[in-house]
Amino acid sequence: MFSNRKTFLILGALAFPGMAGLRAQAPAAPAAAPAQAPAPAAAPAAGAVPMDLQSLQQAARAAEEKLPTPKVKAQTFFELTPVEREHWRKFLPQTLQKLARRERVQIVVLGDAVLDGVTAASGQDPLLRSFAGVFASKLAAQFYYTGGVRVLRAGAKPRSRDAMVMGPEILIQPVRISGMAAAASALSTEGLRGQPDVVLVALGLEDGLAGVPEADVQEGFRSLLDTARNKRLEVIVAGPIPQAADPEEASLALTRGAASVLRDACAKAEVLFSDLGDLSRLIEVSPGAQGPDQIFPALVHEVQNLLGPAGASGAALPTAAMHTAMGRILYQDVMQGTPAVAWQTGAAKATLKGDGKLALEFELTNTRKEKLALTVLPLVPAGLSPKDATTEIKLEAGAKEKVKVDYAISDSRSLPLEDGTLRLPVLVTAGAQARIEDLAMPLQPFSVAVNTRAAFNQETEFNPEIEIENATGAKFSAEWESMCGGKSQTGRIDLEASGSEVLKLALPLPTQGKPLRRVQSLKLVVNSGGVKQSFDRQVELTRNMGLKEAVPLTAADGKESSVTVRADADGMKLFFTLDLAGVSLADDEKGNAYEVLLNLDARSYGERLTAGATAALRITGKAADGAAKVDAISPWAFGSSYAAEFDPKEIQATLISSASGGRRLTIVLPKSYLYLHEWALGNGNSQLGVNVRLSGGGRDYYLTRSSRRGDDAEGLSVLELTDKPTLRWTVRVE
Repeated sequence: MFSNRKTFLILGALAFPGMAGLRAQAPAAPAAAPAQAPAPAAAPAAGAVPMDLQSLQQAARAAEEKLPTPKVKAQTFFELTPVEREHWRKFLPQTLQKLARRERVQIVVLGDAVLDGVTAASGQDPLLRSFAGVFASKLAAQFYYTGGVRVLRAGAKPRSRDAMVMGPEILIQPVRISGMAAAASALSTEGLRGQPDVVLVALGLEDGLAGVPEADVQEGFRSLLDTARNKRLEVIVAGPIPQAADPEEASLALTRGAASVLRDACAKAEVLFSDLGDLSRLIEVSPGAQGPDQIFPALVHEVQNLLGPAGASGAALPTAAMHTAMGRILYQDVMQGTPAVAWQTGAAKATLKGDGKLALEFELTNTRKEKLALTVLPLVPAGLSPKDATTEIKLEAGAKEKVKVDYAISDSRSLPLEDGTLRLPVLVTAGAQARIEDLAMPLQPFSVAVNTRAAFNQETEFNPEIEIENATGAKFSAEWESMCGGKSQTGRIDLEASGSEVLKLALPLPTQGKPLRRVQSLKLVVNSGGVKQSFDRQVELTRNMGLKEAVPLTAADGKESSVTVRADADGMKLFFTLDLAGVSLADDEKGNAYEVLLNLDARSYGERLTAGATAALRITGKAADGAAKVDAISPWAFGSSYAAEFDPKEIQATLISSASGGRRLTIVLPKSYLYLHEWALGNGNSQLGVNVRLSGGGRDYYLTRSSRRGDDAEGLSVLELTDKPTLRWTVRVE
C-alpha cells in the first residue's frame, strides 16, 4: 500500500502548478501597507483552490481518504528463501548460479510415453503444455523478470516459444526413448547436440508396463548418471506416473518398482528425485468415502480422470490437467523438496514363511498433533497376492503401530533375483490424502541373486553365478537343490552373519545346433530351518547364427511358424531376407500391412560383450509389392558408441512376390553405416548382435524374446559373419 507521505507528495506536486497558475492570473499586489495583526484565515469556499501549505496538506489528506485502497499482490518471485536456496545449492548449484544471473538455461528432457499425447493450441509446440513445459515456465517466472521458454526440436514447424517476450530463455529439448536402457546413449548423442545444463529424466512408465527387471532399470540409470556427470551436467529425475486399468490394484503397482529403484538410486547419488506419481498432490480422496470398500474405488476414479486413452506404447497417457499438476509437483520438489503427509512409514521387513508364503511388517506413524484414521491397502505386485492385512488403523497423535500383511507367492519367478531387495507398494490414505508407499527391504531369512543374467559365446556349459545371501544377522545354514536341462545338483552352505556364497552351478548346453532357439526352466530350492522356498527362472538359449542360414522365427502365439530370416554380407553391404510363408498380408487403417523391427549391435567385438543399447530400425510397408518405408534412424541405432546422422534413404527394403505365390522382404544396409565394426568376413569372432521382430497378418514373430527392453544389447542374439558358424550360444536367465 502507498504510504500517506507518498500520496501527499503526489497530490502536492499536482496542486502546486495549479496554484502557480492562479497566482499568475491575480491582479498585481498593492504597495505594502503598514504592518497589522494578521486576520484569522477564512475557510475556503466550496470548490475554491487552497492557497497556503496547511490547506494543501488538508486537501491532500481529504483526497487520499477518498481513494480506493490499493491491492498489491504479495511478491513471491525473484527471491529465494534460505530453505529454497539451500535446497538448490545441494542438488542444482550450477543451474542456480546461471538462473540467478538471468542467463539462458537448457534442459534436455529424456522421456518415454509420458511425453506422448500432449495437445496444444494450433501452431504451438505441444511440449510447452507438457509437465516439462509447465515446469520450465514456472522457473522462468521465478528467476527472469522478462523472458520465457523455447522448445529445441530439430525440424520443428510449430511455434516453439510460449510468449513473444524479449529476455533470457529456458530451452527445453525433448529426446523420446522407450526406457532406461537407452538413456545413456540418447543423452550422449541427441542430448548433447546443444549445450545443455540439466538432464530431466522422465522414464520408468514403459519399463514398468513391460515388466523390465528392476536391476536393468538400476543399471541403465547408473550408466546415464555417469554419462551426465562426465559432461558436468546436473540431473533431475521425475518418477513415473500411475496407471489405473483393470484390475486396478495390480495396475497401480506396475510403475512403483521403477519409482522405488530410482528414488533409492537418487538418494545414494544425491540427485534430486520428484515422484510424478505422488497421489497426495495429484488427487483428493472424496470426503464422503468411508472404509476401504468405498475409498479405493473413489480414489481409482480420481486417478482415471487424470488419464486419457492408451497410446501406442499401451500406457494410458496423462491429460492436460495432469500435465499441469505434474509440472507443479516437479517445480515444488525442485524449489523446496517433497512435502510430508500425515503419516510416516519405516522399519519394513519381508520374511519368507515357506510353502509359498511371505509376510510383510512395517511401522506406521502418525506425524500429526491430532488423532488420525488411516486405511492401508496393499497393492498387487507381479507374482504376489495379498491374503490378509489390517486395513483400518486409528492412531493417536504421534503414535505408531506395526502393520502386517500376508502374501501368497503365486509366481516364484517374480521374487528378487538381482540384489536381494524386495519392493512392495502399499496404498495409504488419511482424510483427503493418499500416497503409494514404496517399501524396500532385504528378503529374509535368505535371498538369492543371479550375478550373470546374460552371456555370449557359451560353448559346453553356463555358470549363472547364483549367490545365496544371509539376511538374518546371525550364522546361517541351508541346503539347496537346482534343476535345469535335465541335470540336478545339490549342496549345503554355512554362512557367517551377513555372509553370502556363490553356488558352483554348471548348466549343460545343447550339443546339437537345432532348434536355434529353446527355453529351459531353472529351478532352485533353498531349505533352511524349516523355511523351504523355490526360486524359479527361465533360461533362453539362442545358438549363434551364420550367413546364408535360413533361421525360423518363433510365433508369439506359440503356434507353428514358417517365417524365416537369412543374413548375407559382402564387402559393401549387409542383407536380411525374410521369407513370409504363411503370412497373409492386408493393409490396416493406416495403410500398413507389416512392421519389422531390426536391432543391430555393431560395436567392436570387445565392446559388444558389455552392456549397451541399440535403437530398432522400423520398417513398414503395404501388402502390395514395392518399396517399404524406413523411419528416421537414431544416432545410436547400431550401438552405444555410435553418434552419427543416418539417412534412412540409404537403407533399402523391398517386398516382392515369387511366381509360386511366396512373399519375400529384403532389407539392405550399407556397411559404411556400421563403421565401428571390424567386418572380417569368414571369421566366427566377427559378430553382430541381432534381433528381428515381425508383425503381419495378425500375428507377431521374433528371433529372440527377452524380459529386457528390445533396445537392450544384452537381449540380442549373435550373427557370425561366416557361413560356417560355431556351435556357441547366447544364454539369458529371465
